[in-house]
Amino acid sequence: MKVSTILGLVASATTAFADLSLKEAANGFSIGVAANTRFFEEEGYLEATNQYNTMVAENGCKLSGIQAEQGVYDFTDCDAHLAKAEELGMKFRGHCLIWFNYQPEWFQNIKGYDNMKNAIVDHITTVLTHYKGKIDTWDVVNEAIDDGSSGENGTFQLRDSFLTRECPDYIDIAFKTAREVDPEVKLYYNDYNNEGLYGSKTDSVYNLVKDMVDRGVPIDGVGLQYHLHTNAYPEYEKVVETMRRYAELGLEVQITEMDVNSVEGKTEEAFALQAKLYGEGLRACLNSPNCTGFITWGVGDSNSWRSNGYPLAFDVNYAPKPAYYAMLNVLKEYNNVEESDDQADEVDDADTTVDADVDSAEEDSADEQN
Repeated sequence: MKVSTILGLVASATTAFADLSLKEAANGFSIGVAANTRFFEEEGYLEATNQYNTMVAENGCKLSGIQAEQGVYDFTDCDAHLAKAEELGMKFRGHCLIWFNYQPEWFQNIKGYDNMKNAIVDHITTVLTHYKGKIDTWDVVNEAIDDGSSGENGTFQLRDSFLTRECPDYIDIAFKTAREVDPEVKLYYNDYNNEGLYGSKTDSVYNLVKDMVDRGVPIDGVGLQYHLHTNAYPEYEKVVETMRRYAELGLEVQITEMDVNSVEGKTEEAFALQAKLYGEGLRACLNSPNCTGFITWGVGDSNSWRSNGYPLAFDVNYAPKPAYYAMLNVLKEYNNVEESDDQADEVDDADTTVDADVDSAEEDSADEQN
């Protein structure tokens, strides 16, 4: 498959999938997608989801999705995601146990150190006990670093939230509790703008994690959310360097929430750049021995939290976009997968023009971000 074909391709809604899926080309490497039970009845949605080999729930496994009322645990939605992943033969990744954002009022309104600590311990204990042996990786804490943290001289600044105000050591508590409940599960810290573009945030996250490692707080990996824009994205070399630094700490990394917001709208040039960035992110991961997974945050453009920016590998009709073929090509190249003549013809015959009549994605279809 020619690089020019990949980057110039904007598939129409009638374009068929390539003969080889992403999961087949991945050869066991974890190539994943964030899914939502709201769309499980849509055939196109499931067909696109099934191109991957790993699933994460957008919202169903968060505290807000499992414990909307204090002490009342409802695993229905998270269980449904896991069941669908198992039905499709996909691995399942847990996201996320503790986060400051989009939380139920009872959690945000907790006052007092002991009360907050007990709520964190109870939630993590109950959730990890329920999924013990079923989910092998969890984002334990999500987005704890303040966006203005300088990262200078090995420092980091935690986000000012109800969590830090009531329980300043909540990160330690969360990770230690998770390890005690399930010694086998891999524990991740997950954040955005930490893949190498914004040096201060990248350094601050690294400093937080290094401090945890130095003090013996249990942690196995770091999630690089990798939410990009077509006018703001990291250099490939900086991404690789970021991953290398974590390798020196003995930690895994995963790209956990990949998408690329097209600030120019739906244009052939923007989709070509989008495809290039998807390909570079995946290539950086594959070329880094400690990078164990690559996940896109959503299936089709219409149900992305960035629905106006056409950020994903499938369009509003779940037809593959250039980004899909860029990822496929990188996986094939990395795993030395030979392309059949029929498959090459299929890609070369695909529509290479932008369909100006495709409906724009609606804002209210987007879920809570991250």
